[in-house]
Amino acid sequence: MAELPSSADVVIVGGGMTGTSALYYLARSGVPATLLERDLLSSGSTSKAAGGFRAQFSDELNIKIMVEAIRRFERFDEEPGADIDLKQWGYLFLLKEDQLGSFEESVALQKDHGVDVRMVSPAEALDIVPGLNVEDVAGGTFSPTDGYATPAAAVQGYAMAARNLGATIVEDCEVHAIDVAASRVSGVVTSRGVVSTSKLICAGGIWTNDLLVPLGIELPVTPEQRFVFLSEPGDPLPHRLPLTVDYSTGFYFHREGNGLVIAGRETAMEDLAPAAVHRLPFLAETGVRPGWSGFYAVTPDHNAVLGRASEPEGLFYATGFSGHGFMQGPVVGEYLANLATDTEPIMDLSAFSADRFAAGNQRPELRVI
Repeated sequence: MAELPSSADVVIVGGGMTGTSALYYLARSGVPATLLERDLLSSGSTSKAAGGFRAQFSDELNIKIMVEAIRRFERFDEEPGADIDLKQWGYLFLLKEDQLGSFEESVALQKDHGVDVRMVSPAEALDIVPGLNVEDVAGGTFSPTDGYATPAAAVQGYAMAARNLGATIVEDCEVHAIDVAASRVSGVVTSRGVVSTSKLICAGGIWTNDLLVPLGIELPVTPEQRFVFLSEPGDPLPHRLPLTVDYSTGFYFHREGNGLVIAGRETAMEDLAPAAVHRLPFLAETGVRPGWSGFYAVTPDHNAVLGRASEPEGLFYATGFSGHGFMQGPVVGEYLANLATDTEPIMDLSAFSADRFAAGNQRPELRVI
């Protein structure tokens, strides 16, 4: 177990995708940084994520983030250097008639940013995923460059690369409070001692406000529990399967080993079953068992809150991804490293600052699962 250092140039709280990505990019820049995780790496929301990544968003900034993030997922085995079980098998959205127009607008915007995406007919959707019931589907969208990977493997990849570059990771170390002196971050109080620092990145997911509220900062983030179920092996679908979303109900599924991950907005399988069996009739004869649950950190406009606090100086935050934290991690992590080191950001994400809510500048993301 790593020893807790007495000081660090930058301290990161949270050992999920965002935190470890930020640690890696700080380490790559030669900045001595320490990551503190109260349990084990990726033990929070990251390990509970379905692992999907896509550029099929309605918000232009999310599209830009994901075009770059997907490029990084594609070469993750080179940098930072880890196998994340990448399955670039696409995302398929299934739509009703009254949803087509909105998605057509989003597809046009995505194409403007170089995304390989297209509208598909019900027959084409059935060709992509044989076994679907498309009798009430008016059309859909499909991007073959979307896909899914293993979140925990990505976290470990960033963590190992960061350690090799000199970063420190301390697990089983809960942060209790942020110390402030003269309106500036001065350190963190942990279950294992105090670490002095002038820069702190809070990447603790739904638990971020536990540290910020005592400082007079409360980000508009609400926890929303989501449940995942697993089908027994032997389904008739192709092994190479896109992450498929029934947009009207929120039901989605993708390949997991020799079975399927199936999920939606419901907390119990008996509540999810009607939508699941309607879209995939063979599920009526397939065994399904509980998988796991995790939390979305949800904001009012379903976009992340990330940026620099006006006070205390030296405080940075990233949460509220509304289910998109894993997929946006490669870009958001570097952005946080840029903010903490006052270097030119990889892209301008200032529109996602928490200040937008007080200013009345919410920017709703429509493509939320």
